[in-house]
Amino acid sequence: MKNSFKKIYFHVGLAKTGSTFLQKNFFPYLNNIKYISTHSYRNCIDIINRTNYDSYLISREFDRPLEQEIKKISNVFPQTKIIIVFRKHEKWISSQFKRMSKNGWHWSFEQFYNNDNSGFWKYEDMNYMDKIRIVIKYTKNPLILNFDELKLNPYIFLDKIKDYLKADYSKNKISLNVVHKSWSEKQLIFLKKFCKIFKKNPPKYYADDKIRHWLFYRPWWLLFHLVMYIGYFIPKSFISKKPLIDKEYLKKCMKKYDNDWKEIVKLSKS
Repeated sequence: MKNSFKKIYFHVGLAKTGSTFLQKNFFPYLNNIKYISTHSYRNCIDIINRTNYDSYLISREFDRPLEQEIKKISNVFPQTKIIIVFRKHEKWISSQFKRMSKNGWHWSFEQFYNNDNSGFWKYEDMNYMDKIRIVIKYTKNPLILNFDELKLNPYIFLDKIKDYLKADYSKNKISLNVVHKSWSEKQLIFLKKFCKIFKKNPPKYYADDKIRHWLFYRPWWLLFHLVMYIGYFIPKSFISKKPLIDKEYLKKCMKKYDNDWKEIVKLSKS
C-alpha cells in the first residue's frame, strides 16, 4: 500500500491535558486503527513505512517543540491530521509548575512564570492561538478539544476522537480512573525545600538514552518520590505557611489570556 493512501492521525497533547489517560486507557482500545504509543514515537515513521494498515494514530504530547514535531511527521506524511487538547490557562500553568516541581525544580512560581516574561515559561509558551496557527499550517480541519469536557462529559469527549478517527471502541473496556494522581501541595513544597539544599540543579532527563536515563536521572527520581512520601507525614505548618502558588498572583498573571481561552472554547465547539 502506498503511504499516500494511509490515513495518519497525530495526537500532539498538549502535555497535562489528559494525554496519559488517553494513551493508557483509551487509544489502545480503539478498533480499526493502528495505535503507535508514545514509547514507540521515535520509530513511528519507520513503523508506518513498513506496515500496511489503513489508519494510524500516533500519540506524543508536546509543548515547546510543537511545530518541530508536527513538521517532522507532516513532511513525510502530508496527509496527517492533528488532534490537540487545551486546558484553561491557569490550570495548565499550575499543572506544568507542579510537574516541574516534582522533577526537582525548586524555584518559586514567580521565577517559573511572570508578567515580565522573564521566567522559565514564556508568554509564547502560553498563547494557545499561536499553537492553533502552527497546527493549521500543516493540516486541514484539526480536532481541537477542551480538557474540561473530558472531566465533565468523558464519553462525549472520547466519542469526538472516535468519530474523527473513524474508529470504534467498547465502553466496557474503557476505565475512566485517573492514571496519575497528583502529589499534594505540602509534599511538593517539602521536595522543593529539599532540592534547594541538596540538588540545586534539576537532574537532566535523557529521553533518547535509556542507559543514561537509568544511571543519572532515575536514581534522583526515586529519591524525590521518597522525599515526597516522607513529606506526607509531616504537618503542613512545619513545612510552609505559604501556598505553592499564590492564587491572586496566578489570577493576575492569567488575566491577559481570557480572550485566548474564549477562542479555544469556540473552536472546540465548532
